[in-house]
Amino acid sequence: MGKRVDREGPIHRACIEYLETALPGAVVFHPSNELPLKGKQVARAIAKAKWNGTTPGYPDIICHWQGMTMLFEVKAEGNYLSTAQRDMRDRLEGQAIPYAVVRSVDDLQEALADFEHMAAVPLRGVVS
Repeated sequence: MGKRVDREGPIHRACIEYLETALPGAVVFHPSNELPLKGKQVARAIAKAKWNGTTPGYPDIICHWQGMTMLFEVKAEGNYLSTAQRDMRDRLEGQAIPYAVVRSVDDLQEALADFEHMAAVPLRGVVS
């Protein structure tokens, strides 16, 4: 089996950089959903994470800015939401929390423009 290629990581990092640039003062956060462990360590770490409130399907990027919260799930082209991610999306959108699946910084820019409460927000530049 060949080496695993991280296709989402570069998109994820570019989106975080964009949010921090375009929304000055934003608090941008990634809730760690992956555990770089093997064997018995994984089972213990998963149990502890669940005990401490880790929620399956929670989005990759949380952005708080000027009293607003926006959530973004990062997906590489060809990858789709898991059942847990779809369920979480539906729960969040049911509470009118802005949520978007993004596959690029362009998608992120479109999502920000589409979020109703962001309509009047002057974004600080565009990352190309």
